[in-house]
Amino acid sequence: MSGVQSVERAFRLLQAISVEPSGLTELARSVELPISTASRLLGTLEGLGAVERLEDAGLYRIGPAISSMALTVDADVSLAAVAHAELEALMGEVHEAAGLSVASGFSMHYIDQVDSVQPIQVQDWVGSRVPMHLVSSGLVVLAHWPSEVLEQYLDGELAAPTKHSISKPEAIRVRLDDVRARGVAWSMEELEIGINSVAAPIFSGMGEVIGAVHLHGPAYRFPGDGGERYEAAVVNAGRDITALLGPTAVSGP
Repeated sequence: MSGVQSVERAFRLLQAISVEPSGLTELARSVELPISTASRLLGTLEGLGAVERLEDAGLYRIGPAISSMALTVDADVSLAAVAHAELEALMGEVHEAAGLSVASGFSMHYIDQVDSVQPIQVQDWVGSRVPMHLVSSGLVVLAHWPSEVLEQYLDGELAAPTKHSISKPEAIRVRLDDVRARGVAWSMEELEIGINSVAAPIFSGMGEVIGAVHLHGPAYRFPGDGGERYEAAVVNAGRDITALLGPTAVSGP
């Protein structure tokens, strides 16, 4: 067996184990290798710490060496790389700016944006950090946070930079109930006058909310009479990005 062939086969084994822990016979069958070959490769991977064997169950799972390498990857950059094509498709569908953001502490951090092709555009928000209750992306994340973490956020100082800002804790709780029921959130001139947005959540492979995909545009035209179309577009984009993140991801409500 050549060196390249060995690497290819080892990688196929790692891919199979990353989906779920599996036994030797099941792994050999799933990657179409003789049991002896799979056993030899797994032994090498185990020695390198790339896989580990659960003696009691007779199963192999991803080992500490692979897990450690995964932790060195910038999650925001990885998410942006995975989602960028979906943002381009989203903007192309509705012709408004499409963005991606993640929770950073108690703020939303904008990590990617595809600008509208229309003559009048909103600003590029990439790199900005904004209070979560003031933007649609933050609202969909807050709606899926554990109740104790949400209450910590609501106990803090809640900014209200415009006359449209909703900053009273009880009003935000009611609003988040609606977000959970509908699967989307709107923000109407709450962060800045003249800017509206709609967002849907993105979930990790473990089913945890990790960010949001959103559309935003000038209030004079967005949403206009296209609210339902924009909602459907961001929900579909959120589900597509979630699906790209892993086979066990969920799409939320």
